[in-house]
Amino acid sequence: MPYPVPPSRLLPPRMPKEVRRERLLSRINRAFADSPGLALAGGAGYGKTALATEFPGVYLALSEEAKDPALLLWHLLAAYRAQRGLAPEQAEALLERGAWPRALEALVEALEGLGPHLLLLDEAHRGESLATARVLQDLLRLPGLKLLVLTRRSAPFAFLGVIGERELAFDPEEACRLAQALAPELPSFEVERALSLVRGWPLGLRVLLLAMRRGLRPERALVSGEGLLGYLAYGLPEGVLREAARLALEGEVAEEEAEALLPFAEDLLLERREGRLAFHPLVRSALKNLLPPAEARALLDRAAREALERGEGVRAAELLLEAGRYGHAADLLLKEGQGFLEGGLAYTVLRLLEGLPKEVQGARPGLGLLLAEALRQVGRYEEAERAYREALGRGEARAYLGLVRLHLDTVEPALARPYLEEALKRFPEEAKPLLAENLLNEGRAAEAQALGLGGPRVLLRLGRVEEALALLRDLKDPGLHRPPQNHREGTLLRALLECVAGDAEAGLRFAERGRWEAEVLGSPFGISLAEARKGHALLALGRLKEAEAAYRTALLLAQGGPARLQVEALGGLAALGEEGAFPEMVRLARASGDLWVEAFMTLVVAMARLRRGEAWPLPALPALDPFLQDLAQAYPFGEGLEGLLLRYPFLERPTLLAPPVHRVRRALWRLGRLEVPYHPGVRVEIRALGGLEVRVEGRPVRFRREKARLLLALLLERDWTKEELLEALSVSPGEFRVLWWELLALLEPGRPKGAPGYFLRTHPWRLHREAPELYLDLQDPEAPFALPYRGLDHPLLDEWARTRLEEHRRALLRSQRAEDWLKALALDPLDEEAWERLRFTPWTEEARALRDKALEEAIREPS
Repeated sequence: MPYPVPPSRLLPPRMPKEVRRERLLSRINRAFADSPGLALAGGAGYGKTALATEFPGVYLALSEEAKDPALLLWHLLAAYRAQRGLAPEQAEALLERGAWPRALEALVEALEGLGPHLLLLDEAHRGESLATARVLQDLLRLPGLKLLVLTRRSAPFAFLGVIGERELAFDPEEACRLAQALAPELPSFEVERALSLVRGWPLGLRVLLLAMRRGLRPERALVSGEGLLGYLAYGLPEGVLREAARLALEGEVAEEEAEALLPFAEDLLLERREGRLAFHPLVRSALKNLLPPAEARALLDRAAREALERGEGVRAAELLLEAGRYGHAADLLLKEGQGFLEGGLAYTVLRLLEGLPKEVQGARPGLGLLLAEALRQVGRYEEAERAYREALGRGEARAYLGLVRLHLDTVEPALARPYLEEALKRFPEEAKPLLAENLLNEGRAAEAQALGLGGPRVLLRLGRVEEALALLRDLKDPGLHRPPQNHREGTLLRALLECVAGDAEAGLRFAERGRWEAEVLGSPFGISLAEARKGHALLALGRLKEAEAAYRTALLLAQGGPARLQVEALGGLAALGEEGAFPEMVRLARASGDLWVEAFMTLVVAMARLRRGEAWPLPALPALDPFLQDLAQAYPFGEGLEGLLLRYPFLERPTLLAPPVHRVRRALWRLGRLEVPYHPGVRVEIRALGGLEVRVEGRPVRFRREKARLLLALLLERDWTKEELLEALSVSPGEFRVLWWELLALLEPGRPKGAPGYFLRTHPWRLHREAPELYLDLQDPEAPFALPYRGLDHPLLDEWARTRLEEHRRALLRSQRAEDWLKALALDPLDEEAWERLRFTPWTEEARALRDKALEEAIREPS
């Protein structure tokens, strides 16, 4: 059911506005022109709420509960429902299941239909947390949203524009206008003195002026809540103050309950909220001190009981903590805490537990277990493991179940096994599903399925990858709920399956979405895994430099975490050829006990290296499912790939485990599904930057005739007629025929006699430069630049080389980096434009040395 949000938090107070602060209103409008997010940051009583409510919008006052992102979202849903009639049912349903990151996404989607509007968050410092900041940052993605945050501390909201106390303070003109409204009988010099005593503090000035109106002549400064009561209470009946202190303890009351205070509402700074009276936080704090401690505790006790009767367990626990009824609060958490966790309120449970003294927690072993569960749910695994062990030491046997779940979360079945054995003895019914999942993590998917475990992850590890992807695509809620689920059945599993059996571009999108979800959750585990899955997608797409960066980020974030977390990143780096990454990947996979991931990542390494032309020897593999077994048996994919493609058609696409494209295309040609007359089934690599080098299937090609090499160089640049080539090579038609067949035989070894060329085409005579099986460094924007065609003697090649050199130099000059300008100057040391750009940079001396050397050589050259 929906979380009960107090209606008073959705109602902006009706505050006295004797002074319209045009100066600040204009300042806020200017700030919004520069940024959609703005914070008014100042201490209590700086007039933030009175000022902000001049702007119509959706109002929400935060409380300590809002530190929990799930509760913040419940409050936001309530505010938009009450004030804009918005009822995003999907977001509410997700929140009821604890899936608050998905609920946030659903809320953002729903808000898009509202158009431009203002969201006003009052008392934001009370809900201050990293998770709150992340939620607000995500809301700011909405193009029509303006966010106004009222807070006592600016630091947590530094990502917003900030207007601070110096600007929020009253200036002399505003002070005089307030005095004219409250105490017109006061002379101006006394108003100026009052302003100096409060140093511009708006609430302090109001209290001081009201006290002066009642006859007080102030002598001491009033710049904070300390000393407020002396001025506030001056001249008020003692009975009124005592009644106010009693009612203030609740924060707000119905007007009929506070009838005795209504004549003194202005003096007590009471705020009206639709039939209720609210006490300013500083006034509440000051009045609370008037009550005897025993009476205050009794009143808070009663309020806690009433909150429980309304079903507000969190509010009741907060009131008990405030009353110092720690035992009662602890007992309430023991009773309700697991329900809070099931509702996704792990941050709230941690906050409430932090309010309990250590001795109270120690006397109740169940609270230690609750702490461990909450820590696990927010992804703080090391702390959770310590808490579970401490709970075990206090005799809490259910901690065995928690330790199993923790090592299931981190996919470390070897570490889970001893705790699982103990849990099976004590709690066989609860431990049986955990046994199934641990068997799955060990690579024993068939045994896990026999115990009743199902779902996309089981299908993946059974080798039924297409079924797994189809099932995950059909799930209505594939996103992660809490960190324990972020790598098992959520967005990041979808990212992996898309990379293996679907669309690697989609895999990249889901990896990036999974990273966002993990960032919202504050889960370093999830962020690291998302980066590894991003690396997989980029590896499948052939974007190798980006893949390396993603894997290195994943590995960096995994440091200090579970061993299993490093496995995929290390495997990715091994796939890219990093020395030592593969044996470390194997070691960590075996240490964690996940033999399936060892086999899977080993095949990822083998496939990636084979796609780059390296015949990497495949070691013996453990825990192979039928799909991985088929891949391993077919490796390194000579003839006979057709049957594999018929069984797994997704291998035709650029996916993580796809064979080399030239092998795939030859198999498709043999199946009659590739519309070319002939396919040679080889990969050709041509490097022209520097000297001309050709490799076929990774082996260097030896030209028998130099003119055949020259012919290939000419074909790299453009298409030709036969007559143009005869003239460019200065050969007869017969000699040209010999050169053409030699080149064709070198690029397509084993081509049957009479079969038309695949890489070499006629009419026009050309190289098939667009062929996916051909790598040409002249077409690779990431290839290191060098002067092309060195060692080949032909005027056309010299001209093309000079043209490419000049294009490269101009591109360097268009760069924004001074290092690139220095490279441009190295190519032409007498270039005035490059020299002028470098004269006032850190590279000036190096540039001057290049230029001076070129000038000396020019002088020495004979004219």
